[in-house]
Amino acid sequence: MLEKLKTISNLVVLPHSVFALPFALASLLTATHGRPPFRVLFWVVVCMVLARTAAMAYNRLVDADVDALNPRTMNRDIPAGRITRVQVALLTAACALGFMGACWMLNPLAFKLSPLALGIVFFYSHTKRFTWTSHLFLGLALGVAPVGAWVAATGQLAFEPFFLTGAVICFLAGFDILYATQDEAFDKKSGLHSWVVRWGVVNSLQASRFFHVGMLGFLTVFGVQAGFSCSYYAGIALIAAALIYQHLRAYTVETHHGEFKFTLSPKMMGLNGWIAVIYFAVVGVTLWL
Repeated sequence: MLEKLKTISNLVVLPHSVFALPFALASLLTATHGRPPFRVLFWVVVCMVLARTAAMAYNRLVDADVDALNPRTMNRDIPAGRITRVQVALLTAACALGFMGACWMLNPLAFKLSPLALGIVFFYSHTKRFTWTSHLFLGLALGVAPVGAWVAATGQLAFEPFFLTGAVICFLAGFDILYATQDEAFDKKSGLHSWVVRWGVVNSLQASRFFHVGMLGFLTVFGVQAGFSCSYYAGIALIAAALIYQHLRAYTVETHHGEFKFTLSPKMMGLNGWIAVIYFAVVGVTLWL
């Protein structure tokens, strides 16, 4: 049983939940002025874990044939035979139903919107087969979380959390473009779409920087809309420094006979996780001060 749970954790890359959860919790804190009821906090975390697990399991299911051919991913759990497609399909369905049940525990609007949220997170898995903007759809899949958390807290939609959605879209797109650059040759050979396949390495690196600047812009506007104090903007400056560091140190680009060799640091994902956690801490400190 423990071995199977470990396999499931590896399948859905459970530690990567940190990319979206802090932004959802930041939205929840803002909507409740820093004092979320424990019941709401509990069900928001449950919703986040179940939705992301369902989305990742579905992604691994859809991509299993491609993963089996890619040297970088052929050791993932489905291609390697550590878990079957049927088991992953059952996990996806169970988590999706559990997510809808958790939304029902929150409020009527959260439950009504839950099928839409699932549709968005599942749709991403198909996008790289037909559009080089798939990175933006990944951002959207995680970016719905702040809106969902706001609805969970208030029972209604509002304008403010959509700025956090924009920030998450830019954040995820920015580093997913870097991540996809590792697979440029394989994606071209397999007929898959990505920013780097469409626009090349140099233009993709510029796009990644552009999106990260956009993230900072959205976070700044969210702070203005929420009426945050100066401490919030000091935190945004810290995040800006972390993003600059990422673009200076997280990858290298070398030129050989007109060809670009892109090398990504394995520490990049950890750095992105810290950026998300720092943002949550910034919002918390700003509200509690």
